[in-house]
Amino acid sequence: MKTIILLLPFLLISIVSKAQKNNYIGNYEKEIKAITGEIFQYKLEINADSTFTFHYFRNIGQPQSINENSCGKGTWKIIKNIIHFYTDAENDINTKYQLNFTNSKGRFDHKDKKLFRFYHSDIRWIEKLTILKVD
Repeated sequence: MKTIILLLPFLLISIVSKAQKNNYIGNYEKEIKAITGEIFQYKLEINADSTFTFHYFRNIGQPQSINENSCGKGTWKIIKNIIHFYTDAENDINTKYQLNFTNSKGRFDHKDKKLFRFYHSDIRWIEKLTILKVD
């Protein structure tokens, strides 16, 4: 009986942690189309195996402009309702995945739980980015 009572808090913590993690898993997107023809697209995929991928696309809408793509990948974990992103410089960064998400943090918006907001990142244009969970 004592063993059950001692294990109960650990079981509850495990269940709560798993439920928290499942809330974040999914695909997030944001698209901005300016009247000047500029297009900005952000896509974040947070996977159940604690990995993520990020894709940023930009076209400035000029005839001579080229499409710009920036990608990143790595792992993530939740600490006190905040998701922390990590990129292993040796294994996650290559010619396709060049963004280093280490020191990037985000969480769901307090009012709308489908909005995910990066509130800190060393990638200056990621910080303050808000994207919508689409599934």
